[in-house]
Amino acid sequence: MAVRKCYLILVILLLTVVLGHAQSSLFFYHTEGHINSSNLNPAFLTSQKERFTFSILPLAGMGVGYNKQEIIQDMLTKFVKGTITDADYNQVFDDLVKTGLFYQRMEIALLNLGYYNSAIGSFNFRIKEAEQFITNLEGNFSNFLSDPDYSTVYTDRRQFFPSEIVHYREYSLGYGKQINNKLEVGIRAKLYFGKASMYSEAEGEALIKDGDYYLNTYGPVRLSVPLDFKLDADTLLDGVAVANNYNVKDYLMNSKNLGLGIDLGFSYRINSRIVVSASVVDLGKINWKSNLNSLILKGQYKFPDEFIFEKGDNYLSKTPNFSTETEDVHGLFKVEKDQEEYSLSLPTTYYAGIRYKLSPIVSLGFVNRLIDYKGLKHNSMSFTSGFDVNKNFNISFGYSIIGDSYFNIPLGFLYKWKHGQTYLGTDNLTSFLLPGISEFSGISFGTSFYLFRQRVKYDNVEYLPFYKRLKNRPEDKKGLH
Repeated sequence: MAVRKCYLILVILLLTVVLGHAQSSLFFYHTEGHINSSNLNPAFLTSQKERFTFSILPLAGMGVGYNKQEIIQDMLTKFVKGTITDADYNQVFDDLVKTGLFYQRMEIALLNLGYYNSAIGSFNFRIKEAEQFITNLEGNFSNFLSDPDYSTVYTDRRQFFPSEIVHYREYSLGYGKQINNKLEVGIRAKLYFGKASMYSEAEGEALIKDGDYYLNTYGPVRLSVPLDFKLDADTLLDGVAVANNYNVKDYLMNSKNLGLGIDLGFSYRINSRIVVSASVVDLGKINWKSNLNSLILKGQYKFPDEFIFEKGDNYLSKTPNFSTETEDVHGLFKVEKDQEEYSLSLPTTYYAGIRYKLSPIVSLGFVNRLIDYKGLKHNSMSFTSGFDVNKNFNISFGYSIIGDSYFNIPLGFLYKWKHGQTYLGTDNLTSFLLPGISEFSGISFGTSFYLFRQRVKYDNVEYLPFYKRLKNRPEDKKGLH
């Protein structure tokens, strides 16, 4: 089916352009001193106590996270090898329908610069690439078309096909400040440069007209992508190809689609053991003005009488031998091209967490993340335990529910040394150990450096109040006291 191929080629284009990019993992939310935790809550910038911090591609933060990993992995593998077929496109599309909510996000930090002043607060300048894909194609109309075992569709009941893909570059400046010994606040102002987007407002519906049954499609699929869509003489979607003038450099340096956004967050210490926090991330929108090639669906397909098993005033049941693989349903994909500019809000993410200090070296944490976007909601929660092996090394592990994936074991390591820190972790250890039972996969890693750090000459010894003792004294090395 042409529309399936167009949809999946669009997905493949965005995934391969930014493949390997990452987000800060959810389980690092409560890791104290983690240099990139401010991506999740700008108030966490206050944990940055080094005067200057610096990180740059490819060490600034990389990884990827998505559910239903086997669907995407198989599609990408065949696409890269050039062995993908129409049957593969159909299978992936049908799998996405059966999956229900599909969510995938990738980021890559190109540059991070941090500055801390005890009197003023903590600042962070960041440049990153981000891509996000969220969709839910499951419903009465789509299941009736794609699933042979789903036999009945109800009339006069429209199904919305929410789907959003966006790729953009972000320039942002964050600021965190400790207001008092209990409250910390943070804000991050963002400037977006959109690279590509797809937003679906399409709908499908079954209707009865003059005793006949019809399947209809309506509404726009807003597109800003370097693709050429081909229509035949009947304005049916007939194919898609990469635009003739497309090249990776122009795509990545596109600055015509501007947007603004903001992150807000706070952290409040209830007592010496309990801290609560919350944030809202990517509260903003992008105005799309380049590579405009939206499609307005105006399709209709008369359902053949020979495939009607049963019918009524508000429903239609099909026979088992009806299949979109053998029947021509292209009439559903009559479209009009549209080049009107449009503005779209970004998927907004909400975090809420609580951390309990069990002992000086062990802490317990819970965090809930909700991604909300025009009829699409993706909720995740993580229970973690953080263990300080020593002053330099922290281990985080626990249990997570990520969307509809209920068997996720996060594991992360944070190592701090004299001139920086390095982190490595996975949202789901079982995706590597037992991939057959895991629906979600994610990995994240990165390194940050402390610049211009002054050499510490003196030991901090509490029982010597009248002078400071030099570090690394010769007599100490000899064992003298």
